[in-house]
Amino acid sequence: MFLEEIVKIKKREVSRRKTLLSQRELEETMATLPLPRNMLDAIACHGPIAVIAEIKRASPSVGVIKEEVDLCRVAREYQAGGACAVSVLTESHFFKGDLSYLNRVKKEISLPVLQKDFVFDPFQVYEGRASGADAILLIAALLDQKQLQNLINLVRHLQMTPLVEIHDNQDLEKVSSFDLPLIGINNRDLKTFEVDLRTTLRLRKEIPMGIKVISESGIRNAEDVRRLGEVGVDGILVGEILMRASDPASKIRELLSGC
Repeated sequence: MFLEEIVKIKKREVSRRKTLLSQRELEETMATLPLPRNMLDAIACHGPIAVIAEIKRASPSVGVIKEEVDLCRVAREYQAGGACAVSVLTESHFFKGDLSYLNRVKKEISLPVLQKDFVFDPFQVYEGRASGADAILLIAALLDQKQLQNLINLVRHLQMTPLVEIHDNQDLEKVSSFDLPLIGINNRDLKTFEVDLRTTLRLRKEIPMGIKVISESGIRNAEDVRRLGEVGVDGILVGEILMRASDPASKIRELLSGC
């Protein structure tokens, strides 16, 4: 299973990084940083559907998307196109990302920056905050209920926004007792990598309307955005089609024409 493989790799990576940097040093770095930018406010201000635009060089499902990426230029184009936030892949093995990308992107834009990675250790949350993340993705399928609750609490304690990602009803049940302001529904099956937009259409109905919902993966055009808007989705997270676009800003505006 993909998650099991990546967790093995991430555990080795995190253990290695812990020998190079202590939590105390990360906390000292964090003390010099301004408060995180508010992801929830950014989503609310970009209605009816907000776009979280993703910087992603590669993925396990499609391989390399773009070999050379000018992070700063792409981030500026995302902001110019009307994105509410920028998502940055920091996982290196499968997605060709890097933790340093967070700060590089953060310096170029005024939008919140979301760190997307496979987070299971509190050390990673401290790393993300020290590197400039304003929000952090937490994957429900990766964690048991107690681990997830502890990481949510830590993200909030550090004044960032947790984006808790679910894939199915089992994940939704796992997070149902949490007081979450934001849930991401990933339309990609983690076992088969198949994408089905109906995952969001189905699960959105079971999430209280007071919780903001972001649909992730498989959103290709304005018609997809229109369908998601009809069921009360608050935002979309889009990466691959923007990374492949010659004019990402125009592509974002094209998607938003559906709402």
